[in-house]
Amino acid sequence: MPHPRTIQLHGSAYPLHAIAFDLDSTLTRPYLDFSRLRRQLNMSEGDILKWVGTLPPEEQRHTLQLIDAFEQDGVENVEWNDGARETLATVQAMGLPTAIVTRNSRASLLAVCQRLDITVDVLVAREDAPPKPDPACLHHTARQLDVAIAHLVMVGDYRHDTDAGRAAGARTVLLTNGRTPSWEVDADLVIHRLSELLTYIG
Repeated sequence: MPHPRTIQLHGSAYPLHAIAFDLDSTLTRPYLDFSRLRRQLNMSEGDILKWVGTLPPEEQRHTLQLIDAFEQDGVENVEWNDGARETLATVQAMGLPTAIVTRNSRASLLAVCQRLDITVDVLVAREDAPPKPDPACLHHTARQLDVAIAHLVMVGDYRHDTDAGRAAGARTVLLTNGRTPSWEVDADLVIHRLSELLTYIG
């Protein structure tokens, strides 16, 4: 059974049984240049994976191969985000199960985990479930962790993370990394550094 913990949100304590973290710009510093990828794909704006889903099957396979290669190329530059290693270790020492939920491929996710020596209970990549902002990936995560979705917290740096969490029925934490979001924030908690998360867990 999960270790009984709570998280302070909106002035109240809510049951906390597991935490799911985004990868790029959450556990790691930003390491993927999506502007370069868009130029490579001749794409201006919008959700890259959603756009790929509209392509004919053969073109879709080719484009995903390009994206896979782009993600793998970025692995050599990956570094822990400020305070992320310590935050993850502290959360795990509390007895809380942890997951990484990313829109990246499983191969690149595994490569990052190997490079940074990251160990969590569950890894969820885009091959495992429809990716964020689709809530299906978080329902999949909750099942894999064997926790109720309402007792799962999703931590990420972008609206895809909080949108997926909210739609799934999970609690949501937005990490700004010290920047002002360019969209209307709808999260249960906003933090500027990942280590701040620990101050809300009891």
